[in-house]
This record gives sequence, C-alpha cells and structure tokens, in this order.
Amino acid sequence: MNQKIICGGVMEELEKMESESVDLIVTSPPYWKGYEYEAYFNSYAQYLEWSERWLRECKRILKKGGTFYLNVINDSEITIRAFELMNIATRKLMWKLHDTIIWYRYNQQPANTTRQLTNQCEYLFMFRHSSANTELDKKELLEKIPEMFKTKNVGNVWELPFNSFRSSFGKKETKSKWGHSGFPLNLPKACIILSSKKSDIVLDPFNGTGTTLVACEELNRKGIGIDHDSNACDIAKKRLATHFHGSVKQ
Repeated sequence: MNQKIICGGVMEELEKMESESVDLIVTSPPYWKGYEYEAYFNSYAQYLEWSERWLRECKRILKKGGTFYLNVINDSEITIRAFELMNIATRKLMWKLHDTIIWYRYNQQPANTTRQLTNQCEYLFMFRHSSANTELDKKELLEKIPEMFKTKNVGNVWELPFNSFRSSFGKKETKSKWGHSGFPLNLPKACIILSSKKSDIVLDPFNGTGTTLVACEELNRKGIGIDHDSNACDIAKKRLATHFHGSVKQ
C-alpha cells in the first residue's frame, strides 16, 4: 500500500517536510468552531492567522508545477468565509487562483428557517504557483465519474450528493461516529484524476478518516495524510486496511 498516515500537529509535521516534495494537495481544513477537536481556536481572527501559517507551508511544499485544491464551506452559521481563506492565499501568499469549482450538494437537507436559503454548495479553490503548463485530464474524469456532469462538458460545477458514500463500516462517510471526513470520496478522486499522474505524491494535511488516501489508493497515487487526532488516524488506518487488505505506513 502506498499510503502514509502521520499522527501529529499540522504545523509541526508540515515544517518537517521538504520543499517542493509533493505533486498535489487536496484538503478540507477544520472549521474554527463547531466540533470538539476544533475548540482550541479562541477567536475567528486566531483561526485565520493559523490558516495563513499552514497555507504558507503548503506553498513551500508543493512542486512548482503542482496543484492545490482547497475545499471550504461558506456558512453564516459557523462564520466560515471561504473567500477570506481565498484572499489570504492569493493576496498575502501570492498563490495563483487557477479556477473556482462549485461543489453542488443537490441533496442537502433543507434549511429549517425563513431567514436564509438552503446552503447547497461548497467551494474548491484550485491554486497553483503559476497557470503555465497546466494540463487537466478532463477525458479520464468524464470516463470515471460521468455522473458529476449533465453533459460531456467537464465544467467547474460538480454535482455530488452530500452523504452518498458509505464506508465498509456501514456508516455515512461525511458525518458519523467514525468522524467527519469533510467530503464524499468522488471529490478528492476528481481532483486527483484531473491534476496528477500515477505514482505522484498527494498530500492531505487534514486527513481526518482518510478519504483522500482511499482515493489515492484506488488511483495508484502515493498519499500522505496528516491529522492530530489519534482516533481519526486509527480509523483511517482501519478503513484503508479494510478496503484494500494491506498495511499502512506510519
């Protein structure tokens, strides 16, 4: 198995990694509040400062021709503003915003309120050092996940149900006692297919229960997942071993 799980703090582990050592980054960072493992943020300002630090490290680690997909929700209830993280990345850290992808979660549970609309989308910001020499494998994406698109036009609106994938544990992947993985399996698969080749190194600095690494294993990429939650790391290891009947590097 080509997957490696690192249990540790994201900043400490990213700082250990060599510059320009990964081909692709796919991740969904934690919200600043809402779950027990995120309680160490005292304020939204502190969360944004911390975000700038790990975004800077990701830029150092990514190869010059690599791509970084950042999945962020934009939610008034939890005060997450996707475009604030995008502005940090582009204005402060000088990432190139190559594209903005809308994840259309068409089966999202209706908002039980008259003061706001149901939030049916999340964002994937496609960052690069430069747009030069970008090659997206749209043909393979359409062949492997055709249900994301209504036509053969591979666009930047991806239709994926919110809780569609069930793991071998029999629980919904995005929200269950196995942990909050952040996205359905086809989301990282689409990013990996579009922007990497077989045997490339893919990093998820917020690995959670290992969704990105499962996608890497299915697509023959070498994945590295980092998470500070030892329980989440254990779940990710069990999940990979259950799916692929192999051992996981540590």
